[in-house]
Amino acid sequence: MGRKTTWSAWQRRRGRRLGGLSVLVLVLLAGCAGGEHRPGAGERSRDEGAPPTAAPPARNLIVILVDTWRFDAAGFAGAKRALTPELDRWVRSGVVFEQATTPSGWTRPAVVSLMTGLYPATHGVQDKDHVAPGELTTLAEVLSARGYRTAAFVTNYAASADFGLGQGFDSFRFFEPEKAPRPVPKRKYWSIPEIDPEVSAFLEAPPAEPFFLYVHTTDPHWPYVPPPEYRLFGTDPRALYDGEVRMTDRFVASWLERLRRSGLLERSVVVLTADHGEEFFEHGGNGHGTTVFEECIRVPLVVWAPGLPAGRRTAQVSLTDLAPSLLEAARIPRPAGFADQGRSFWPVAMGVAPEDGWSWSYSELVYPDKGVAFAYREGPDKVVRIVHDKTGRKDISYLFRVSEDPFEQDDLKAREPGRFHELLARMDAIRREHVSRALEPERRELEGRARERMKGLGYVQ
Repeated sequence: MGRKTTWSAWQRRRGRRLGGLSVLVLVLLAGCAGGEHRPGAGERSRDEGAPPTAAPPARNLIVILVDTWRFDAAGFAGAKRALTPELDRWVRSGVVFEQATTPSGWTRPAVVSLMTGLYPATHGVQDKDHVAPGELTTLAEVLSARGYRTAAFVTNYAASADFGLGQGFDSFRFFEPEKAPRPVPKRKYWSIPEIDPEVSAFLEAPPAEPFFLYVHTTDPHWPYVPPPEYRLFGTDPRALYDGEVRMTDRFVASWLERLRRSGLLERSVVVLTADHGEEFFEHGGNGHGTTVFEECIRVPLVVWAPGLPAGRRTAQVSLTDLAPSLLEAARIPRPAGFADQGRSFWPVAMGVAPEDGWSWSYSELVYPDKGVAFAYREGPDKVVRIVHDKTGRKDISYLFRVSEDPFEQDDLKAREPGRFHELLARMDAIRREHVSRALEPERRELEGRARERMKGLGYVQ
């Protein structure tokens, strides 16, 4: 069970302190950018001036996160294979954010950002042994203090309560991989069919409303071992990954159908997203936690809610924006100081605010064993700075026009040096602001069972 926090306790622990790892990376990044930061170029302003939303407030908040789900591994995002036939039907009644990104290229920092509305350099959770610091306040804590029942079902050990992710949850169900009912060699997590009975039971008989539910499934994470009935596309790694996406499609759609039949869908905001994507040698590597190219940091994001006008949005939103967006959807005032690096995209989802103010996004990866890299996109253009990664790249930067080159194969740096240095300078300014407020993460020694679980997910050797 996660730690619950009172408002007075939260107010007492709002101090900030600078983490040594963040200082080191800031020094590395600062040398790559020159020029002045143009005022307003990088800020995500608070949304006090946002137009009022017309939809009735939805009481329940539900977040379903599919681990390792890349943005293009969905029919509604243009997948060539029939990967998500059930969800493709469901998204017709929801809002699809086509340019959503994760603030980090691996699970733990991304989920902490989702729960806190802070970027990784500020919340401090970056490396494999980092634990969310006690100073953080999470969305679950805010909602719990407002009378919400809070529950989580989590299958990825990297996002478990052992690393501080249980804060604010009345019930935090981590599915211990050693107890999986149908164990598979090399797989160190419960697959979605194995957790379906418990998640479905919750959806059929939830606690008293309002409630906040977080479901974190781990398929299609490595080692890509779908059941035979989902090996529809071949036996190479990408085909097996796609098979697990197809399997996930079936079960997530069944959860949405349960919500519809019970009437909960008419009283809830439901978000479907991912923590990060997966690379299949688009840039010389595989997996995740190594780069900040689009295949690793761009993610699906779909929202359903009563009164929400269905359609597609091109705003560049981040998982860091999710916590303030859910609070606005529930008409809960955002506490001062909470999630203040995110901003609510709810007016954009409702179609009552223009999208032109959502023109930039930022992601980073500070995982010294695997990669240190940064990315900043503004409009159609994106700059990538790699300090080092496991493919051998070191101290190299790129400029891409993502609107025309979505898989970042054509480096424009030499042809457009002015634009290249302009974006590098803005990325540097954003990073400096994040680091200036950095918290020092706690650490958990990875040995014994903890090490084996992280190793089974590919996060340690």
